[in-house]
Amino acid sequence: RFHGPTFKNTWFLFTADHGDMQGDHYLMRKTYAYEGSARIPFVVKYPRGMDLPTGTFEDVVGLQDVMPTLLDLAGIDVPETVEGRSMVGEKREFLYGEHGEEKRANRMMHDGRHKLIYYPAGNCVQLFDLEEDPAELRDLSGKADYAAVRERLENWLIGELYGGDEAWVRDGKMVGLPDEEFPSGGNRGLSGQRGGHWPPPPYQT
Repeated sequence: RFHGPTFKNTWFLFTADHGDMQGDHYLMRKTYAYEGSARIPFVVKYPRGMDLPTGTFEDVVGLQDVMPTLLDLAGIDVPETVEGRSMVGEKREFLYGEHGEEKRANRMMHDGRHKLIYYPAGNCVQLFDLEEDPAELRDLSGKADYAAVRERLENWLIGELYGGDEAWVRDGKMVGLPDEEFPSGGNRGLSGQRGGHWPPPPYQT
């Protein structure tokens, strides 16, 4: 436990840069948009006496929001070039995530309840309702009841794409890249698969 005047006006923030799949979805390591990799701890301890809410919050935030939040709390202007936003202010409507390029890429759009994961190779889409299915076991991308949700998230996703990713869109619709077979390597990481980023290491017996 910390004591002394230094800590009476000190903020503490505990988080991480990524999680790890640890076998979820038969995957290991990071890089994926699934909750095991993307959902990380985020704990804030602020000085006693501050008029701020306490508890557990389900707001959608990203690591890019850490710096503007701390600046805001310290009364320092947030530079206009910062992509993140202060968590003290207006809540995000959605959170966009990306990893990798070309055929190994994956992209994500999250509105706080629904998450759309996009793999350009094969133009593959997954859609999950995290409130009903926090383990992400039921892909709803082909369900008629979720067509409007999918369209909304896809449109948001298209609006976030830039550079070479823009080639995945034609006439306002996602078309992605030609499909190809992604055989798994001789390892638990399944590192040769769609959405992965490392080539499979040599198989050893």
